[in-house]
Amino acid sequence: MKILSQAIILASFTLFFSSCGSDTTKSDAVETVVNEEIKNWEEFNISALGNTMQEMMFSEKNINVKEGSWIRIILKNEGIDQAMIHNILFVNFGKRKDVALKANEAGPENDFIPNHPELIAASDLALPGETVTLEFQAPAKGNYEFFCSYPGHADMMKGYLFVK
Repeated sequence: MKILSQAIILASFTLFFSSCGSDTTKSDAVETVVNEEIKNWEEFNISALGNTMQEMMFSEKNINVKEGSWIRIILKNEGIDQAMIHNILFVNFGKRKDVALKANEAGPENDFIPNHPELIAASDLALPGETVTLEFQAPAKGNYEFFCSYPGHADMMKGYLFVK
């Protein structure tokens, strides 16, 4: 009985002292959760619609967000034709055509995403039936544009981001 009591006491002390130490793993996890709660997320589900060059468009033409908020774009490619490959790029207002031209030059090895000073954020390419997610922080108050940079799509698949 005395050995059993000593074992219980020893186990209690071990458990107590091991819980007093710092556990960076738990601390990091809590910090991540805290940081996620601090971020003000504005989420948008946007579909890339159509199966021909004449039909293709984004389901949303305008996106309104607050300055400094975090934006989550969930882009679903609703197309079924293999030529309907899409992404979504956000650029400074009036720079869509310039960035689209550079996107063609960037080519498929760069997912048609150029290294361009007017580019704010860009998603991966979504093949027909795929969904991709893009997360970024809203820029300063003002008007911006978004579009698909896959060759030939920028004039049809476009819209505006308004930051208030």
